[in-house]
Amino acid sequence: MMRRRKRHATIIATRFYKKKSSGGVLKQNQKLVILTVLLICGLILGALTDKKAVGTSAAPLREIVENYYQVKSEQSFLQNFLSTLGTESVYMGLALIFGVCAFGEPVLWLLPLIKGLGLGLISGYLYQQHAVTGLAYFSAVILLPSVIASASELFACKESILMTRDINRILLKKQNADGVEMFKLYFMRYAVLFGTLLFSAVLSAFLTFAVGSKINLFSTV
Repeated sequence: MMRRRKRHATIIATRFYKKKSSGGVLKQNQKLVILTVLLICGLILGALTDKKAVGTSAAPLREIVENYYQVKSEQSFLQNFLSTLGTESVYMGLALIFGVCAFGEPVLWLLPLIKGLGLGLISGYLYQQHAVTGLAYFSAVILLPSVIASASELFACKESILMTRDINRILLKKQNADGVEMFKLYFMRYAVLFGTLLFSAVLSAFLTFAVGSKINLFSTV
């Protein structure tokens, strides 16, 4: 009986109970949650924008998307890999650069929205133009690599937001900090995230080459 009471007291003293732990995890990842919500909002907005776009207003966008994926379907594995890596690296590069800018935080909050908008436009276009075939292509070829790349970019935006806040804290409040160590950790984290981006590009190239070629997406174009 004494052992049970002692254990119960220890749990209360250390505040180790499920409700508190869940709230702490959510609060700790608040920025990541908001960034994810912005990505999803962009995805929905992009899909709805493509659905409402009609006639000549939608033609340029549809031509760009059509040409991009038609070219990808004709490329080699290496060309697909480099094409995807180059596209995804733009977001990662922007997050990296604005993370070391004192006034880069507003842009960092916008990046997931823009990323989601692009994915939404692509998914909406493929469904509008190719129906079930387009949906199958998006699900089999685009979805998984995009989820991995987007997750990596969300973490990158979070790291950059923290970094730009640290820089502002040092500049405005004149707080002492080891700048070399701070930048070293920043670039080390980005190296890991870029490794994830490389994996998503390899996966995208593989799926395009192995699966995408078997889906006759452009046969009727």
